[in-house]
Amino acid sequence: MPKIAEEARAARRDQIIAAAAECFTRSGYHVTTMADIAEAAGVSKGTPYLYFPGKEALFIALYEEWDCGLAARVDAAAGGLPARGSPRAVLAAVASAIAAHVLDNPQTCRVLMEATTLAAYEPAIAAKVRAANAASLDQLTGLFQAGVAAGQWPAGTDPVLQARLFTAGLYGLMTQWHTEPGSFCLEAAMAALAGTGAAGSSGDGGNSEAKGVGT
Repeated sequence: MPKIAEEARAARRDQIIAAAAECFTRSGYHVTTMADIAEAAGVSKGTPYLYFPGKEALFIALYEEWDCGLAARVDAAAGGLPARGSPRAVLAAVASAIAAHVLDNPQTCRVLMEATTLAAYEPAIAAKVRAANAASLDQLTGLFQAGVAAGQWPAGTDPVLQARLFTAGLYGLMTQWHTEPGSFCLEAAMAALAGTGAAGSSGDGGNSEAKGVGT
């Protein structure tokens, strides 16, 4: 396939994914139809099927796109630390990167918050969510293990439990931020969760939400 044709196909695929995110944000996964997505993308009703077998595959593509973008941001943040950065500093960098990704992509984040619920009914989405959660839990567990060994967390700390609690805290903060826009500063809350910020400060909630104006 000529390079120009490949680029055009990739651009059209991205256009359809963006349209799906818009429709999922507006109407939710179950109400949205492939016809709705085609209309939002400005293409014929059959065009999305040339790229995706159905709505579930489109949702998974959106999930993967978010996951890859987040992973790249986290890697960049961690890579910017000193070569022997402390586990706690790495955790803070991870929390900061996640907050930045949410603020830069609020609509997509809001859509994907539905993934856990959908996993109960959509097997392919469930498999994707489980795989992503397992990988994240494994990485965080290793980070907490290293932190305990370095004396940055108490000797009795359970790394697996700590990783689960940290993950639950992240999801809880994202849910609250979407439910009550502008009520608190997401970056400050994430920093507090990682143990590097002052908990209880409302921060600049307006500025944080301003990055997602229109959502």
